[in-house]
Amino acid sequence: MKIVHTADWHLGKRLENKPRLSEQFRALEELNELCEREKADIVVVAGDVYDSAIPSAEAEELFYKAAVMLSKNRPLVVIAGNHDDAERLKAPFAVAKSHGIYLVGDMDNSRLTSDGVMGGEGFLRFNLGGEILNLATLPFPSRSRLGGKGGDSYADFVLGYVNKCVSCFDKGVNVFASHLYMDDCLLSDERPASSVLLTKEVLPVCDYCALGHIHKPQCISKSKNAYYSGSLLKYHFDEGDQKEFVIYNSSDRSVTHYPITSGEKLYRVGAASFAEAMSEVSKLSGYVELVYESATPLKPSEAEQLRSLTQLAKLTVVNKSLKREVLRRRELTDAQIFDTYYRAVRGEAPSEETVKAFLEVLEQ
Repeated sequence: MKIVHTADWHLGKRLENKPRLSEQFRALEELNELCEREKADIVVVAGDVYDSAIPSAEAEELFYKAAVMLSKNRPLVVIAGNHDDAERLKAPFAVAKSHGIYLVGDMDNSRLTSDGVMGGEGFLRFNLGGEILNLATLPFPSRSRLGGKGGDSYADFVLGYVNKCVSCFDKGVNVFASHLYMDDCLLSDERPASSVLLTKEVLPVCDYCALGHIHKPQCISKSKNAYYSGSLLKYHFDEGDQKEFVIYNSSDRSVTHYPITSGEKLYRVGAASFAEAMSEVSKLSGYVELVYESATPLKPSEAEQLRSLTQLAKLTVVNKSLKREVLRRRELTDAQIFDTYYRAVRGEAPSEETVKAFLEVLEQ
């Protein structure tokens, strides 16, 4: 059985002012081609289909178009992440189910039961060509979404739901899919909304753990065969990792990584003059974050000319003369800083008594 694992599509997400929908669709077409080529049995999306709880009409249209495409020859399971509105995601469950698309927004999957599929509390059981897949499905586990009460630690709260989900494990292939923020994971520029890290103890022992939430592809636990597939595209300028789709093959328990070739390249470049800035940005193909660091500020006309370049997504201007002044002030004592301020405001040096009084107040 071949299980395709992907997550963090963030459909509708923009890079500063640059739309990414066309790139996202090309990546999803690439995913569909992979599924056909590898004869995948099922696709699991581990959360954050959308970038916003209220996605644009264009983002929703892209999701439905991609979902129908991907589910043409295999089931597609989509789990709500923290960026998704769980109720909105699962709302069209009836028509989606008729296309082999299973939208999981909460623990109750009983209404997703259909031919060859049984849904229960926190799981879906598939009969795929005579093989059984027991898929434990845990949407992003926030207390507000799942009705959790205070008292238990967040880790105990999540573990309770994990145990409910994996109670479906039986003969066949046992897979756990969720949207979690695990400790020791490698981050890029993304800042997960969940501020509470979970340790690997919450992950179940099973054939494969398909995780979403972190944009950098990585294995988070070899002993539990737990992986983050990473995001669909590079969404931050510091992302140097190769984006990928993951396929778990139950016949030999292998995990294979397939690079995603779609998506514009992202660059972060620096320049100290307008001419250098124009040259650095113009020679690149993709999206650029330009850090302009100079004692000579950009003229409004120069900044406008830079922003007219289609490659430029973000312009950050750093005034080096001000930066030097800040660094110089960091070397001064509190008394020296107060003396400078007092002279600027009063036009004269402070008395020793005034300086002494200031320092006494500062130490309190």
